[in-house]
This record gives sequence, C-alpha cells and structure tokens, in this order.
Amino acid sequence: MSDGKRVTIQTIAAEAQVSKSTVSCFLNGKTERMSEETRQRIAAVIKKYDYRPSAAARLLTAGHSCLLGVVVCDITNGFANRLVKGVAQVCREGGYQILVGTSEYGPEAERLQLERMIDMKVDGVILQPTGLPGDSIELLRRADIPVVCIDSKPEGVPYWVATNNYEATREAVKACLASGYRRCLLLSAEPNLLTSRQERFQGCLDAAKAAGVPCSESIINAETPPEEIHSMVEQSLSEKTLVFVPNCWLLPKIFQALAPLHVQIPERLGVLGFDNEEWAGFSVPSVSTIVQPAFQEGATAAALLIDNIRSKPNIPANATLDCEIVLRGST
Repeated sequence: MSDGKRVTIQTIAAEAQVSKSTVSCFLNGKTERMSEETRQRIAAVIKKYDYRPSAAARLLTAGHSCLLGVVVCDITNGFANRLVKGVAQVCREGGYQILVGTSEYGPEAERLQLERMIDMKVDGVILQPTGLPGDSIELLRRADIPVVCIDSKPEGVPYWVATNNYEATREAVKACLASGYRRCLLLSAEPNLLTSRQERFQGCLDAAKAAGVPCSESIINAETPPEEIHSMVEQSLSEKTLVFVPNCWLLPKIFQALAPLHVQIPERLGVLGFDNEEWAGFSVPSVSTIVQPAFQEGATAAALLIDNIRSKPNIPANATLDCEIVLRGST
C-alpha cells in the first residue's frame, strides 16, 4: 500500500466490500457459493496489492502445510540428486513443496534434520536412513508424521521404496566372473547397518560361491587410507581379481586409490561398483556399475507418501524397483 501499511485479509475484505470469511473461502478455493461478480471483485483487489496470505496463518486454518521433508545421506552424490528430482516432480504435480536435508551418514544429524522438519509442520517425510533408524522412526511416529523409507527396508517400517539389490548384484557379479576372474575381493562399508548393504553383500558372496570363485571381504570406511586399499588389492593380483564395491560413495575413493593399478584393468583387475553414472562412463578406464533407478525411486516414494497423507484406499505399502547392470571397460 502507498502508506507503507501491511496488506491483510481485512484490507482485501474492506476494499472488495465482502466479509473476511468470504475472502478466506476465496483463498482456499471454496468459491462454489460466490457469485461471479464477487469472485472477480476479490481477485481484482488481490491482484492490485499482489497479496499473498501468510503461510503460517493458512497452516493454522487448513491444518496442513503442503510441505514434505526429504532427508538423504549425501546431497552431493548423483544418486541423491536424481532421487530428489523425482520427489520434486511428483510434489509439484501434487501441490506440495519439499524441504531437503542431509544427514552426512550421521544419526545425530539425521535426528536434527527431522526435528527441524517436525517444527516446520511437514505433512510427511521421505527418509534415506543413515543406519538403524529406530529412533528416527519413533520420533516421527510420536509426531504423527507418516514416513516412507527409501533405499532401505528397516524393520517395523511399513512404507518403503527400494531396489532389487540382491538379484542385481548376484547377476552382475556372475556376468563379470564369467570373463575369467579367479578371485573376488569385496570392499564394502559396514554391511549390517542397512538392508540394502546386506543384500548387495550377500548377492556378491552367493554369486562367487556359485561360480566356485573364492571371495574375501574387507570393511572400508571414510578414514581408510588409499595406500591400505591399494596394498590389499595388489596382494590379490597373483590371480585375475574382480573388486566389487557395493557403496556408491565408496566407489570413487577406491577407484582413485587403485590409480597405479589401472594399467592392469581389465586383464588382471576388474572393478564393479554401484551408481556414479555422472563419471563412471567417462573415466579411463570406464567403470562397470549397477545403476539404481534413483529418479523413479524418488517419484515412487513421493507418490506413495502423498497417497498415504490423503488416505487413499488400497495404496501399496512398498515397492521394489529393478536396477540396470551396465558393464564397461573395467570388467
């Protein structure tokens, strides 16, 4: 307004010569009982002042925020990028906004993100768990906020979207071993924290066993020095060895640690990993990967969550999507 005063719903009502409740109904799309002349008069005043109602006030009136929280482990990796894009597309179509947080693989950070989202009155949460998410799930349950877990199937969580980790890993490792690898080296983050890790871990072990190929396992974390990774792989190269890395964040670390051995790929050394499509096809040598349909995972999780919030009947409790095996120069 020209005098600097804040435009309120009372301002709109007075200038449009209607009641505040009539303006409120207009803003909430409840115009069935209004005449066309009244609707046009209110709309003209709203346009004149470019009026936007308070989100907090609308939340108190409507009882929901049209906000969904999305918590991923690492927003910088390609998997999370595509996942969030899938969520965002479905939310736009469904009239929801998203709040994105990252846990950096830490349960305390995960809980902090969720507490903030609860304070902001999100209608639901899509969660990529950092590990055993029992405390996080209980926190959301007490706040009466529905949650869909993604990329994992935690015990006691009815709604989740995951991929066929076990089957895809078994088939990919089987295909690679058929190229003549006589040893398998499984370099993984702690597998028991997430069901997705457990499935990939077991899929590799079972494929190696079926092929009659010995498979040794080593647990790698963010602090494992590159020299140690290089040494354990080099010691295995007395026979043609396949290295399988089931964690997308770990694959670049290991691939870089093995740089002095790249000249032996794929004749003596093979490398198979998960995701990392943003670089795996362009590296030298290019890297074979099992690719998760991250965009579809995000879209499916968002659709499932919105249907849950809207209490649609007969909605599915979960979904398992198929990965794609992409074999390249490293195997």
